[in-house]
Amino acid sequence: MMKRPSSIFRDGLAALALSLCLLQAAQAELRLLSEEFPPVNFSQDGQPKGLAVEVVQEIQRRLGKKQRIEFMPWARAFREVKGPGAVALFSMARTPEREKQFKWVGPIVTFYSSIYAPAKNGMRLRSMEDAKQAPAVLVVRDWFTAEELKTLGFENLLPVTDPVTAIKMLLAKRAPFYATERLSMPQIMAKAGVSEDALEIVYSYASSEGYIAFSLDTPDAEIKAWSDKLQEMKRDGSFVTIYKRWLPKDKPPLER
Repeated sequence: MMKRPSSIFRDGLAALALSLCLLQAAQAELRLLSEEFPPVNFSQDGQPKGLAVEVVQEIQRRLGKKQRIEFMPWARAFREVKGPGAVALFSMARTPEREKQFKWVGPIVTFYSSIYAPAKNGMRLRSMEDAKQAPAVLVVRDWFTAEELKTLGFENLLPVTDPVTAIKMLLAKRAPFYATERLSMPQIMAKAGVSEDALEIVYSYASSEGYIAFSLDTPDAEIKAWSDKLQEMKRDGSFVTIYKRWLPKDKPPLER
């Protein structure tokens, strides 16, 4: 027996409603993204590790959540956290340029910006103006250090895809300087097969706080839940315990 047109129409509406519900559910499920940035966040033998990872996992535990952490290159993760859907990326420096692009939970780490050069080559910087006059300054594309220098008026930046490439190019004399942050440098240099004494800091110029950055599509209730649990961790001492395990010489950022 053939269905009447009205029945077909109702069935179609029901199917459409179901599809929309499934789509909304998929979009509502928060994705967690990160990059290889030891000791703050990195993967080891297929498992997420690091200071920020432990903080995020403890927040998840307190919320009763078990979202998988996806590791990918920074540039791709930075694109994806802009949406669509509920997406979080950690750890991201909170800068004026990024402020309105994301929703923020933190701070969870402090980054320190420095300019490196090959050790014992006599290269020195007395000011940022000196760095602006250099033939080139290596930066990792879309990292906050690159954004900082662009804001300061640098026109000699040489962007690369990742920090290992930057280190190898620096030692190959493709550029005299590399602007980055210092926390991850020992581990990244080891990954590049370079001894720690191969490079030296020739100028330190700023510090920035790192946060968990959420897409604008992420519901405000989700942001509040994550923020509340992080503040709870800071009050009960568990945040400091995690921080000191990974960065024993650094001061944990306990303020909002």
